[in-house]
Amino acid sequence: MNKNEDRYVTAIFCDDIRHEVGGKISYMGCYQSEIVVQTAPVLLAKLCVFVSVFTPKNRLFKSLIFRVLQDDDVELARIEVPEKGLTEIHNHQTIDKSATRKSINTAIVFSPFAIEKPTMLRIMAITEEGEITGPRILIKVAATQEPTVQPAKKPRMTKPKAIK
Repeated sequence: MNKNEDRYVTAIFCDDIRHEVGGKISYMGCYQSEIVVQTAPVLLAKLCVFVSVFTPKNRLFKSLIFRVLQDDDVELARIEVPEKGLTEIHNHQTIDKSATRKSINTAIVFSPFAIEKPTMLRIMAITEEGEITGPRILIKVAATQEPTVQPAKKPRMTKPKAIK
């Protein structure tokens, strides 16, 4: 059994993350399973990822690193949460005493974000118990369609009608 089996990572991929009045966060231009661009290479003004990692409240994180990988081998971002930061987060008073999990969140912003070819981004978290695989998003380049030229149709020959 994987030690991190009951821990998980979620992510929202979007064009912008805005902090609103009253402590609210708004996600603008959210993507689902893919981002489609018309051509490549292209430069997006911004690509944001809001990442949350969850753990049972009786197994708090002792170490935590957030990673964004491109095509499973290129690390685009790495955020190491310091031990002191984890302690402060874990000691934060839980308002809902019935809660069974604790979460830690972060926003990762790439500005600008270059897309050179079809690719995939994957979110990972590394804890003292190992890796937690998070969501992925595919980046696709729209298929460019060449105009199709159809051969000209042969004129249809009809017999002339007799004039009366």
